[in-house]
Order: sequence, then C-alpha cells, then structure tokens
Amino acid sequence: MKFPNAAKGVKKIFTAEILSLIAALLSIVGIAMMIITRAAEESHAENATVVAGLGTIALLAAAAIIILIAGIMSLVGIINASKDDGAFKAALIAILIGVCASIVSGIFSQNSTVQSICQIVQNLMNIFSTVFVIQGISNLAVKVGNTQVASQAKTILAIIVVIYVLSLIASILVVVFGGQFASVTAGIIAVVALVLDVIAYIVYLSLLSKAKKILA
Repeated sequence: MKFPNAAKGVKKIFTAEILSLIAALLSIVGIAMMIITRAAEESHAENATVVAGLGTIALLAAAAIIILIAGIMSLVGIINASKDDGAFKAALIAILIGVCASIVSGIFSQNSTVQSICQIVQNLMNIFSTVFVIQGISNLAVKVGNTQVASQAKTILAIIVVIYVLSLIASILVVVFGGQFASVTAGIIAVVALVLDVIAYIVYLSLLSKAKKILA
C-alpha cells in the first residue's frame, strides 16, 4: 500500500458521507412533516399537528446526532489523509474555519444577522472542504498512475460545485424567508436544498468508492 494514511482516511470519509446521506434523507422527511404541520395548523387539524410535529422533532434530532458523528469521522479521515497529500490539509483548514463559525454562531445565538452569516460561512467551508478532498483524491490517483480516476475526479468536482452552489443559494433564500420553520415557503426551499445535497452525496460517494479501491 503506497499511501496507507490516505487509504485509511478515505475509508473514514466514505463512511462519514454515507452517514451524512442518511442524515440528509431524515432531514428531508422531517422538514416535509414540518410543512404538513403548518398545513394542519392552518386547517385546525389538532391531531395531525401533534403527530407531524413530534415526527419532525424526532427525525431532525436523529439527523443532528448522525451529522455530529459523521463530522467527527470525516475530520479524523481528513487528518489521516493529510499526511499523504497537501490538498487534504487545505480541506482540514476549511473544516476548522467552519467549526470557528459554528462557535461564533453559538456565542451570538440571539443575533439573527450573525447567525445567518455564520451559516453561510459554514456552508461555504463545507463546499471548500469537499473540493479539496476531491482534489486530493485526484492528486493521489495521478501518483498511483490511475489517470482514469483522476479525470473522473475533475468531472465530478465540476458537478458537485454546481450542485453545492445551487444548494447554497437555496439555503440563503431560506435565511431571507426567515429560517426553515418560519414559513411553508422556507420549508419547501429547505427541502430543495437538501435534495440537491443528496444528489451531491451520491456523486461524491461514487468517487470515494473508486478512491478506496485504487488506494487499497
């Protein structure tokens, strides 16, 4: 095994992305139930409101826990892989900036403007970290002589950037509408953003799977 650290790291990143995909799917269902809750409130259907509301809380709470686990696993994977390629170090820096934004968001939890800015920064850092990981995979593929995977990495990178930018725009629109729970419109936009994220996860996972094989 030529790059043992990267091989170990990519495996962890792959597992983390599967968990993130599961969390995104749970979030889609949870927000869809939130929309149902809003509709039920307008129609004064109390039973439906209670059921949908509890379902939303449970699903989003589960998604949050899974995302936390996935985030830790992905961080460990990137730290491992960074020992074999510099692009993963850039991804690590992007993640740390995102963590700082999250901390600032927690400190200024009562300031909606700071919250919105921090959320946008976190989304951007998520995009950057993914871009750098893909670049790292491309670099390693070239080093092991697999030009096919290196070429595919560049194509997938372009696709993911487009998807993430669209998802980021949708997330910004959610902020403009006042947050995911402020209105049905915001909820629908949030679902659109999550659907785009799911597509990105699937495309990204296909590349990580190939990377695992060439590094094994």
